[in-house]
Amino acid sequence: MRILVAIAPRMYREAIAGYLLQQRPGYEVRSAAPADAEEEVILFAPHLLVHDDTAGVDPRVLEGIQSLVEMLYSDSMGARISVDGRVEESQDISTEVLLRVADEAAAEMREP
Repeated sequence: MRILVAIAPRMYREAIAGYLLQQRPGYEVRSAAPADAEEEVILFAPHLLVHDDTAGVDPRVLEGIQSLVEMLYSDSMGARISVDGRVEESQDISTEVLLRVADEAAAEMREP
């Protein structure tokens, strides 16, 4: 399971990446500046991308990613969560919810 965390500020992405690694040491987790998100998506091919909606990632780059957590910085502090086509919104996403999303994304990888 590969997860890319590409949100600002740097402290947030490093804390989230560290938390995910601590809770799920078997997952491969990288962090990147939002400006580098497109390149990292292409190189790392994450199964889950955590990014912010103000980063300007080309939607075509996002098409190949099965699961997304998009921080809605442009109009709130909520998040749009998409796992294998199912979409939900969270007004105040927690690390517990993020971990659940990562686990759901990992489970979807194993299913045919």
